[in-house]
Amino acid sequence: MNSDTLKYGLLLLLLPILQVGVFNNVHFLGYINPYFYIIFVFIFPFNKDKTTLLIGSFLLGLFIDILTNDGGIHTFSIVFISYIRLIILQIISSKSDSEIEQLNVRNIPFSTLILWISILTFIHHFFIFSLEQFSFTHFDNLLLKTFLTSSFSIVLIIFGLQLFLNKKSNA
Repeated sequence: MNSDTLKYGLLLLLLPILQVGVFNNVHFLGYINPYFYIIFVFIFPFNKDKTTLLIGSFLLGLFIDILTNDGGIHTFSIVFISYIRLIILQIISSKSDSEIEQLNVRNIPFSTLILWISILTFIHHFFIFSLEQFSFTHFDNLLLKTFLTSSFSIVLIIFGLQLFLNKKSNA
């Protein structure tokens, strides 16, 4: 078994447990509930098969939805950002497809990395809260919740990336 397969397989098991067991129990100001599990989208290698990423993201979202009884909102949101992650990175970094495939999270300039993570996290959270609320009657509340939760999630994700990537791994 390939070490990458084992590593990302373990992440698919560990991230739902962390999300449901730890992060879903964090509630600040009634708005902030971080979604750390999307770090999977950011650490998955760019040169790997996109289908593998989409299947992994689907399984991760499905595990979260099953454990939280959320009816598919996590699955949809993480699969969507998995699908557009390279498109967004290509737009903000002005690199070609072949140049993007040569990148990894370690060699993306920090400002580009922050912007990329922020955009995808905001999109993910906006979909989560839109589908959860299933109404735009309190759109201002939706945006506030999305902004506050995204901000906290971004800080956690960047901290998690620093911890994860400081090890000598190939992520």
